[in-house]
Amino acid sequence: MFRRVFFANLMAVVPSSSFAVAQVAVPPAPPPPASISLGARHGHVTPYRSGFNHTGGGNIDVAQPSPDTVVVTMTGIGVAGGHPCKASLAAMSFEVTQALEVRFDSPKLKKAKLIVEGRVIGLLRSECKGTGSACEGPGCATLSSGTTEIVTLCLPAHSVAGGENLSINDREGPSEVPIAPGKYTLHQTFAVTASHSQSLLFSKAASAEFAADPALDPLWISYWEPFHGANKKDFGFQITIKVLEDTSSANGGASGQK
Repeated sequence: MFRRVFFANLMAVVPSSSFAVAQVAVPPAPPPPASISLGARHGHVTPYRSGFNHTGGGNIDVAQPSPDTVVVTMTGIGVAGGHPCKASLAAMSFEVTQALEVRFDSPKLKKAKLIVEGRVIGLLRSECKGTGSACEGPGCATLSSGTTEIVTLCLPAHSVAGGENLSINDREGPSEVPIAPGKYTLHQTFAVTASHSQSLLFSKAASAEFAADPALDPLWISYWEPFHGANKKDFGFQITIKVLEDTSSANGGASGQK
């Protein structure tokens, strides 16, 4: 009992600040030596529809998670089923032109490189009787300066027909090129298409799905479809460009000097 009373009195005398845990301030990360500044942009998604069809999504997202990185993502879907009077088509065509400027923010930066990576993730479904087909791509991105092409990155197109189904997770790059400070233009394109011939009989719809839920209405696909439960949060065509210091070139140039 005496020990408890003594400890309680001691706690009352000692200031609470003595027991505070020291917090060390973490200095902010230094800014990257080079950065990308976004300028004017013209982005368009054009749907093409006829017959028994459904389209969804149709987004072009341009994000800049850090000053030296730009990410452009295109997402959309197309579904086409049999129509008794005419052929069906559901397609979406994507195109964006983004002006940007590469800046050397650090006075110590002498050389830099541009890194381009691309990926496409999605699903293609066709109709087993051979009348419905689906395709995607190609997805391409080109960085140019005026009329001069700096770098181009393309991911190949895919298609299914005759009951084929395909899950796609493709990646290309990284492609590296030397880059100088200045103004450039990024041009990126992509397409998804589903088609179905005229049909008097009920049949499964063909689909090209390259967007996260809820772009595709579940009424258009069966519970027993081959990709039930697939994780769709990263669906779409995405290009990432990043500007970094070219240390290898700088070291190589220094080693050759006497």
